[in-house]
Amino acid sequence: MKTLQLRTRSAAKRAFTLIEIMVATVIMVVLVGLVIQITSEVLKVWTRSSGKLAANAEARIAMDLITQDLETAVFRNNGQQWLRVQGPEDTDSDFKDDTVSLKLFSPALDRPQQFPDGTDIPGDICAIGYYLREKESYSGGADVHALYRMVVDSKTTFDEYLGTGTTSPQVALDNDSSADWSNATIYANENYLVSNIVEFKVLVYLNDSNGEPLNASPTTGELIDGYVYVYGGTGGTDPATATTQLLYADVILTVVSDEGLELLRLLGEGRTGTGYEDDGTDTAEIQVVREHGDTFTRRVNFMAHPL
Repeated sequence: MKTLQLRTRSAAKRAFTLIEIMVATVIMVVLVGLVIQITSEVLKVWTRSSGKLAANAEARIAMDLITQDLETAVFRNNGQQWLRVQGPEDTDSDFKDDTVSLKLFSPALDRPQQFPDGTDIPGDICAIGYYLREKESYSGGADVHALYRMVVDSKTTFDEYLGTGTTSPQVALDNDSSADWSNATIYANENYLVSNIVEFKVLVYLNDSNGEPLNASPTTGELIDGYVYVYGGTGGTDPATATTQLLYADVILTVVSDEGLELLRLLGEGRTGTGYEDDGTDTAEIQVVREHGDTFTRRVNFMAHPL
């Protein structure tokens, strides 16, 4: 009997009191709340960072392709257009100094190699077009800022644009009625290249009479509605002459994260409560791009000289 009583008293001494249990519970709840809050913030940062990294990776892919095409671009001194850089039509846009259309001829490494019947496509020079546009990425989908790229196969390029056909480089670049190379054809959904691109600029430089670099395109921030830089052709910015030497082009791409795109969409719909508003110096859209975007700039040398 005495032994049983001693064991009961010993067990009672080892038990937690109600106050101890309540204090431990409160501490546990506080710790769990802190862990959840920290985890939530980490996930937000991770989501924001991963989205931005993915967008930046796509921008680098686009930059590599543009670089490749410009470095290998083909030019001729035959009075026809061989390079065309066209600016925006809508000057009300916050990014009104964008390049919206770039057209050139180049031996694209990713050009179509075979016809549908399996026979090889001869030649290597292709008509290449880029176009920056905000449009739905699929039927009924939301509008997306994206850069599109179209490569016309080498045979069609030769027959329709460079050969004896009715279309010449002058017409192909200067007139948007060409079915194979119109702007509307370039930004077709199947020519999607990368998204999240809100600014695209191509500034062309050439030698002046003193052999010094001359910016043949309007400078960044000063581009105007419908600006055009053209190498060669009637009314070209740079007439194709034996003394003309193309030097290089500055390519500028600005990419924003998915979060930034969502904020731009809300601002475009006139939503409030985004935390951004015009401050008299910059618009809310410009502020969003500055905070959620990255700008990539690359100088591309023209390897080929006009013949």
